[in-house]
Order: sequence, then structure tokens, then C-alpha cells
Amino acid sequence: MKSIFKLYFKLICLSCLLLLAGCDDDKQIGDKAAQQQPAPIVRHQDRFGRYDSIGNLGGKPVSIPGGVVFTWVHYIGDPGDFDTSKQAQKYQRPPITYQLPIEGFDFQYRLTDGAVKTRREQTDEDYLRDNKTLIPQGKPFPWGYTIVYNIVDPHQPLNFNKAFTDTQQAKKEVWHFEYIEQPQKVYGLTYFKANNGIDPSTNQPWQDNIAGPDILMSQNAQGEIKTYIQCDFIGDVQQCKHRFYLDNLPILIRIRYNRHYLKLWQQTEKNIAGILDSWVVTDKGALIKKQAGKV
Repeated sequence: MKSIFKLYFKLICLSCLLLLAGCDDDKQIGDKAAQQQPAPIVRHQDRFGRYDSIGNLGGKPVSIPGGVVFTWVHYIGDPGDFDTSKQAQKYQRPPITYQLPIEGFDFQYRLTDGAVKTRREQTDEDYLRDNKTLIPQGKPFPWGYTIVYNIVDPHQPLNFNKAFTDTQQAKKEVWHFEYIEQPQKVYGLTYFKANNGIDPSTNQPWQDNIAGPDILMSQNAQGEIKTYIQCDFIGDVQQCKHRFYLDNLPILIRIRYNRHYLKLWQQTEKNIAGILDSWVVTDKGALIKKQAGKV
């Protein structure tokens, strides 16, 4: 009897030890799983409860106020807006984090003071008022439509040298005219006119504001064209299409505005660079600066 009792006792003790060991293993597995799970994404909101758009822009994490984005934010890999293919319909975007590369987004920028239009804020009311009052009267509209593009290809040159060369070649082959550099700069920009403003087919001043817009540019010390602007010179509303690269980030900015505000091109580039910088956050999403466009 004693031997049987000892055997039962040993079996009970062994079962307890195995149970304790199993509990310890479960605890370790649980601890490891907790460590492996990513920390929750911090997404900031504005005073209306709108969440910021987050992602990676130019290699830096950003948090863009929700009321600022004019349409929506595109991420690398997203199908096109009008892509109705089966592949596009099946597309599933990866989880949005501060490391997910942004392809591009847009916003409205006021050239006169560097403000960003934000829905349901004073700038939104200003924009609507200017639309109703200035445009019908033919007065210069102070807002510029801005698109920001992320440059993710490390081999893409961050200048417009090829764009200018290609433009010159295309005009020679298709329209049979050349761009001629003017002796005087305009607001510090090198200025090119299409055949000095004369249509070679009629020997009269250009009447087509599409074929031969004025070209204005700025180069750095290395001869890279970092600012490239094409402006209409005919018509009631003369527009400028202004493109530039940032010096410190692989980002391309396009902004379209009334030619009246061409004189503000340098301040415009500086202000937009500051706006984008204000949206940069830490890797975990903590704010660094006061965000432009957020009250």
C-alpha cells in the first residue's frame, strides 16, 4: 500500500510541475506576442474631430491636417482615380502608418500671405468670398492650386534640365520655333520667349497661349534648374504653372496661379517648404511643430 501511495504522490507532483511549466511557457509566449505586436498608430485630430492624413513624404513621417487636403492623399501603389480594372478593384492598401510612402496630395495656398486653406475655418470663407467677388470682376485670384509629389526613385534627377531641353526640341520639331533667352531677367528669373514673342508662321505677335508660353527659370550654382515656370501671356486670365524641387527633400511641388503673383515666386517656394516642414512628425507620430492649417 505504501509503495502504491508513494507512486500516486509522485505522479501528482509530476503533474503539478508539468502544469506549472506549461503556465510559464504560456506566459513567455504571451509576453513575446505582446512585444511583437506593433504599437498603436497615433493619429492626431483637429478641433472638429477630423483625423490627420499620415504617411511618409520625402523619407520623413508626416501628419497632414484633415481639413487641408483638397481632394485626398494617394499612397504609392494606389490605383488611379479612374482605374476600373479588376486588378484595381481587388487592390488592398497596406495598413496606413507613418512609414507608408505617400505618392501625392493637393491643397490650396494663398500667395499674398502664405496661408493654407482649411475647410470650416476662416481661410475657407476667404476662398469662397474671393471666388465670388474677384473672379467675376477679372481681378487677380490670390489662391494657388498646389500638388505635392513624393520622389521615391533614387535615380530620378531633382532638376528640370531635361524638361527644358525636351521642350525646346519639341517646339522646333512640331511648331518650328525656338525659345530665345532675353537680356533682362524677370524677378531674378532667367527669361525665355518663344521667338521673341513672334509667331514665325505669320510674323505677328503670338495669339496662342498654349503653344509658346513664356518660360522662366532659376538655376543653382551647379547649373541645375530647380525652378521651372511656364506662364501664359495672352488672354484675360494669364496663368503660371510653377514647378520646383525642395533643396533638402526629394519632393516635387507644382502650383498654378495668376501671373500677377509671379513676383512672389521666391517667397512662395519658401512658404510652401515651411508648410510641409510643419507637418513632419517623429517616427511614432509625435508632433514637432505647430501644424500649418490647423487652428
